[in-house]
Amino acid sequence: MLLQKRKEHTEDNQVNLVAYTIILYISSLFVPFIVVASYQSMVYYSRTQWFFTTPLTAYITFAAGMLIIAFALTVYLIFRSRSDGREIKWVTWVLILGSIPVFFMSLTNYYYFDEEGVHYNSLTKIKEEEYRWDKIKKVHIVYRNHQGTTGILEYQFENRNGRKITIPFNDKLSENKWRVEKMIKENNIPITDNFKNPIVD
Repeated sequence: MLLQKRKEHTEDNQVNLVAYTIILYISSLFVPFIVVASYQSMVYYSRTQWFFTTPLTAYITFAAGMLIIAFALTVYLIFRSRSDGREIKWVTWVLILGSIPVFFMSLTNYYYFDEEGVHYNSLTKIKEEEYRWDKIKKVHIVYRNHQGTTGILEYQFENRNGRKITIPFNDKLSENKWRVEKMIKENNIPITDNFKNPIVD
């Protein structure tokens, strides 16, 4: 009787794990957009910012973290009956714990503009980088010719130490383009571009 209950309990756990695994695979397609955006809006967003943007890399990285867990559970379900139970559990837990830094990197990947300058936190950095308007040495505007239409692809900001930050030209930046140009003019920042020789794709 006891063995029967243990067997039923084990089978229930296996069914639950299969369900969780499937849910993780499917939800990785949309959950990152909800979780990352919500977290960053609560933790990092301020009214002093002209605009705040989450790079696509943040969503992709969060999805990767979810897929790592789903993969770990998949491996466990496939191999737990074929090898030593403890060994496969260790592998599963190592993979799951390995997803934690992935989630952390995705949640801290963002950039925003304000009166002080350009602020950016990449996937591989813990501390936010600030490119102050009065410390920016040069701005390079990259143009792209896509299907016969030439438009801005991205802005590249270079500080006095030679470090560069690349910001894609999206709708939010387009709406605040006049603010960026105003700060560039006020701080006498040189501008270069490739308008006459745009990137063609």
